[in-house]
Amino acid sequence: MKILLSAYACAPGRGSEPGFGWNWALSLARQGHELWVLTRNDWKEEVEREIRANPLQHVRFIFVDIPFDVRKRVKGNKGLFLHYYLWQWHICKTARALDQEIDFDLIHHVTWGSLQGGSWLWRLKKPFVFGPVGGGQIAAQALQRFFAGHWRMEKLRSLVFSRLARFNPVSVWNARYASLLLTTNRETYLLAKRLGAKHVELFLDTALPAVYVPPEPPVRTKRDELTVLWVGRIMPRKGLNLTFEAFSRVDRRLPIRLIVVGGPVGDEIERWIDAYQIRDRVECVGQVTWDKVKEYYQTCDVFLFTSLRDSFGAQVLEAMAHGMPVVALNQSGVADFVPNEAAIKVPIHSADQVSNDLAAALERMYHHPEERAAKGYEAWKFASEHTWDKRGGQMSELYRKIEQDVSHLDKTRRISRSVT
Repeated sequence: MKILLSAYACAPGRGSEPGFGWNWALSLARQGHELWVLTRNDWKEEVEREIRANPLQHVRFIFVDIPFDVRKRVKGNKGLFLHYYLWQWHICKTARALDQEIDFDLIHHVTWGSLQGGSWLWRLKKPFVFGPVGGGQIAAQALQRFFAGHWRMEKLRSLVFSRLARFNPVSVWNARYASLLLTTNRETYLLAKRLGAKHVELFLDTALPAVYVPPEPPVRTKRDELTVLWVGRIMPRKGLNLTFEAFSRVDRRLPIRLIVVGGPVGDEIERWIDAYQIRDRVECVGQVTWDKVKEYYQTCDVFLFTSLRDSFGAQVLEAMAHGMPVVALNQSGVADFVPNEAAIKVPIHSADQVSNDLAAALERMYHHPEERAAKGYEAWKFASEHTWDKRGGQMSELYRKIEQDVSHLDKTRRISRSVT
């Protein structure tokens, strides 16, 4: 099929949204589709360098940006979000001109993966796939204290992004006009339904390069110490405060150590470590390369994921690929996709209960190495099924179904007109 792919973020060798955009392009091209990828000038140098080193077939990148960069005038997240909205509007003219020349079979928006951010490309009146996206998830009230002074902004976000979503025309139009809307957690699925989406499916947004997943389940050396790994950007909703509180409640007599990978590591983090009296058992290594993170996945024993609100969490799948059992909150994408056999998923009732249950889960991982190894095996098995090549095949099946539905609808209309 001839596909126009909208990827606001798209770059090789990166994680998160830029990695998603790049890997969607590669995985779909490997399925034999012809792709035209709309992305920003920001990624041009990285993309072209990679293409010179490893030429791609069936993929053409079109770099587009808005006439003026609002990010230079409006700092922080506000400027970034404004740039995103304006870029989405601006690319419609380019997309329409391309469609007149190429006549696309289908249009697919892949990044950003946000229901609220949306896309305007449904206006081309072609089969339109939107997602997979998140955005419908809301942080539980019980987790309020772990936002450390940012709860008011979190409540405002929940109000605007979820409860008032029906007043956001971009979200409503995308929901109603998408031939298929893919969501990466059940909360977003239900929100899309409320906004009028007719064809919605749960679909995990995260995947891994096939070479990233070891061909055999990793076997860890038996040792007395248990090393717990936390990976993520250090920001309020990632729950590092909760991690430290839970870890402070782990039995101090047990040789359990915590490694925190991510940044920035500032004075607030240092104050938390001292307040919870865990300095002798915690190591914060700051921001490191993706390859270095992989080394931690290979050498640590248990992955701790404490995001207070997240669509899924790419680092969860990365850790599982290296045979790490997961301890996490039982919410959003983790609740929907991660098998119980590969994790301990803690329910959310109260702040103290969550901290205590996370601590108990880590102690259980220490006391039961056989269970830990069994969960690690199930984690590796799950991750093995979620490579980008397989994700491309799954998406191609969905494309074919949409193509059949469109063909059937056109045939029905022709019959109806002939009868009339």
